[in-house]
Amino acid sequence: MLTRIQKIYFGMARLGPSIMLDMLDLASALFYFSIQSLPAIYTGTAIALSYLSIMISELTFGNLSDRFRTKRWGRRKPFIMVGAPLMAISFMLVFSPHLFLAQGNVIGLFLYATISLSLFKVFYGMTMTPFQSWMPELTEPEERPAVSAWQNVANFMGFVVGTFGTAFIAIEATWVLPPEILYMILGFIVIQLLGFLPSLKGLSQEGKFIPQPSIKKDLRKALKDRDFVGWLVAQGLLSIGISMIVRTAFPYINDYLTFGVTEFIIFGVELLSVVFVFFLIYQVTIKKKGKRFTLQISMMLAVISLPFTLVITTSAAGFLLLAFAGAGVAGYYLFPYIVYADFAQKDEIMTGEGRAGFYTSFPSIPLNGMQAFSAFLWGFIFALPEIVPVPGEATLVTQGYLFWGPIASLFILLSVLVLFKVNIDPDFEALKAQYPADEPDMVT
Repeated sequence: MLTRIQKIYFGMARLGPSIMLDMLDLASALFYFSIQSLPAIYTGTAIALSYLSIMISELTFGNLSDRFRTKRWGRRKPFIMVGAPLMAISFMLVFSPHLFLAQGNVIGLFLYATISLSLFKVFYGMTMTPFQSWMPELTEPEERPAVSAWQNVANFMGFVVGTFGTAFIAIEATWVLPPEILYMILGFIVIQLLGFLPSLKGLSQEGKFIPQPSIKKDLRKALKDRDFVGWLVAQGLLSIGISMIVRTAFPYINDYLTFGVTEFIIFGVELLSVVFVFFLIYQVTIKKKGKRFTLQISMMLAVISLPFTLVITTSAAGFLLLAFAGAGVAGYYLFPYIVYADFAQKDEIMTGEGRAGFYTSFPSIPLNGMQAFSAFLWGFIFALPEIVPVPGEATLVTQGYLFWGPIASLFILLSVLVLFKVNIDPDFEALKAQYPADEPDMVT
């Protein structure tokens, strides 16, 4: 059991990494496609390869942290201590191609984007997968909503800062990184590094050690759970659509709706307000209706609104569209930590073994594979002919600015349908009665 202050600093440790990851998700296409003029197909490929990198990283380090032990630091801490500084350095590199390349070097920029984004994702996985694997080990099921609430606070604050940081890049960034953006990035790095210190110093409890690694055994056990498999499918489909929303939002308002400084600020405030309000709404509906119902409702808000990208031509309509899309994004970001911690707890009740690292890391394979597919798809969509006039201007942009909404909506709708067959609200008391602690399921 954790004290209140431990719950707070463990949950809030996600603030720095959330700022970095959210900013990369929001700003990668904007920075490389819209500002650095890297062709869409190259930009999408670089982002896609970075997702494949984090897929391998999360699987590797999640399972290693289940089985790696040190006398002084235990299993999880060594990965965090090494990975966090490397994540900070690679984050800086993502936005610094001007330090290594001449402007106009397309192939060089593509390689640089691929390497820097991939390095960040590798070190993010090295750090955050072991860190998140701590949650089901440090907490009991009844504690997790409180811990997850603080993680969601950190994630929301990270989303706030990442959104305004991305808006700042949209307004100020050129080929050479302005000093004020450099100072902003350095500030994010300080937040990230300092955020881990209380947990590294004050927390040590860990779950049951698995002496003989067997990913095949872990996988076989997990795949027997139809709800776990169904959730992987649903989250994968959902991630395709949500990733497209997050990746496209800022290029859409920058290149197609041509927002000015004031409109960028209004958009940032609007998006953050919507996400915050719907976070609160979803917290209530989870308690009353469960996680599945809440997630499906949040997704349908995005499904209904996104096809209107085909006809939107004004800033006011764009604000409304992105508000509904933001409500859907809020639902997507709220659930994974609770859901995977619940699956890890369910497995431990049934088997008597702790596989928190596996349940935090293995889902990275289908999830990041789907997100990589989403990035490739984004590259092809935005490589369509530039025949669409920017509203109110003579400039032409790609047809991708019309078609991205309906395509994202389709994948989100498929996820909603899959969720009808998935139970993500396990009854732990019933499971404990069925699988007493002194008689674990030893199926191999």
